[in-house]
Parts: sequence; structure tokens; C-alpha cells
Amino acid sequence: MPVTELLLYFFAAAVLSNLVLSTGFGTSMILRIVRHPRDILYFGATMTYFSVLTVLSGYWIDLFLDNAADIHFLRPLILVGVVALWYLLTVLITKLALPKLYARMELWLPMAAFNNIVVGVALIANHQFAISLLGTIGLAIGASLGFTLLSLLVAEAREQLDHSDLPHAFRGLPILLLWLGLIALAVMGFSSSISFI
Repeated sequence: MPVTELLLYFFAAAVLSNLVLSTGFGTSMILRIVRHPRDILYFGATMTYFSVLTVLSGYWIDLFLDNAADIHFLRPLILVGVVALWYLLTVLITKLALPKLYARMELWLPMAAFNNIVVGVALIANHQFAISLLGTIGLAIGASLGFTLLSLLVAEAREQLDHSDLPHAFRGLPILLLWLGLIALAVMGFSSSISFI
């Protein structure tokens, strides 16, 4: 039942234990991307692309590092290097083959690649508990989808919470952080026994 594991990790990372809310990965990026709500879906798709490539590479690197226990402490640095290589390859291919697409995504492509969700998911997968290859893919897609859904919710809340009735000290970032805290508490109610940390 490998597909079941993929769906289980996908659903757990996206909804039950949203990694942004339970670990804080990507919170600063959400607050930045909600300023441009029309780019949220493109950003989420690009982040999913980098997350899947990073966890796939990380899965094979973990298999190699199990045999070489002396360099296990270099795992985070190796994963950042993997993300950098995928980023450079993506920029080169997109710039040469699809220049119009590259012009549109030039600003948020590095933010999507070097987001701490991308590296964080790769660090979580197969580090504290063993996941199959399909499970790591489900975890990466679920975390990216959870990030995208939360970004859409924060963008909507940003518009709805901008009232003149609010005290001046709570307008803008403070009310968004309070709102994120309330959403995190609600998600914690769903994830009573599921933890990725």
C-alpha cells in the first residue's frame, strides 16, 4: 500500500499537522507573499517543484549517508547544496527555453527555492523517522500545499482584518500574527497524535 502512505503523509502535512503552523517553517515567507495575492498559486507550485526535487535527492543522499556515518553532521549543508544545484539548473533551463516565463518568475523563484519549508521538509524526512520514497514525496507535496492554502487564508484575512474599528496598534502585522496564532491553535486540535518534529 505505498500509495496509501503517500496520501497519509500528504494529508497529514497539508491539513492535520500543517508544517507552517506546527514548526514555524515558512511563516516569514507567507507574510511576504501575501502582499502579492495573484502570485500565491505560482509561488506554491514552484515551491512544490523544489520540495519534491529536494526530498527525492535527499532520500538517495540519506541512503548513502547511512553507510558513511562519519559525515552525517554535514546533512543540512548537503541538502542546501542540493537545493542550490536544482535552483541553478532550473534558472538555466527556464532562462534559455522559456524566457517569458522566466521574466515572470524571476523575482520569486529564489524565494521559492531557498524557502525554509523546502529544506525543512527534506531535513524532517528520514531523519527522525523512516519514511518510504512515496511517503517523502507525499510529505513534500502536502507541506507545500499546506503552505499555499495558509497563504491564501492569510491573504484573505489581510483584506478582511483591515478595519478602521481596530485599534491602531493592532492593524497590519500584529493582527495577522494573532490570527495565525489562532489558526495554529485550531490546527493543534486536529493533530493530537501526529508530529513531524
